Amino acid sequence: MKALKKFNLVLGLVMALAGLPVIVAAFAMSRPARSPQDQQQPPDQSDKKKDKKKKKDDSPGAEDSPDNAAGARRAIKRVLGDFQDGFEGHSPRRVTDSLDERFEDFPRFEDAVTQFLERTSEMRMNLRESTTEVKGDHATVIVDAEMIFTDKAKPTQDQRRRERIQFDFVYNPKKGWKIVEITPRQFFVS
Repeated sequence: MKALKKFNLVLGLVMALAGLPVIVAAFAMSRPARSPQDQQQPPDQSDKKKDKKKKKDDSPGAEDSPDNAAGARRAIKRVLGDFQDGFEGHSPRRVTDSLDERFEDFPRFEDAVTQFLERTSEMRMNLRESTTEVKGDHATVIVDAEMIFTDKAKPTQDQRRRERIQFDFVYNPKKGWKIVEITPRQFFVS
């Protein structure tokens, strides 16, 4: 009985080793062949081209400029989305990245947002645009805001806020659209 087990084990090992070259060949055949352009160009260069494209997408362009109203509205909506994601992700830095350096009392607002996010555990926010008005390099967006959050001190009780909020934006050719004022601010900090 032991001899039969040893024989089966040896037989299985021989079959596995004999089949190994076939598997390696099949794997090599399944890999796509590289084109001549890819072979001549080092992989670092293609990555650099992709990085340049990404950098171009992140920087404000003609599409976001105040001269293009539709592009400006899309850019403003993107900034509001980032602002909202900052709150939902408990990231004060992401929230303040949406703000312009001319935002009145910026340090105090940043501290208040940080303290508020540290006190909360879960948060959902919905900003529904009511009106958007773009005039030159300034824009005003009025949203119906709703925030549902859980305070760490009372984890079983959800708190809900609803309010109409006005966001004032300013366009900076180097940084794009940024929030320069929020009225009322208390919705986001208390």
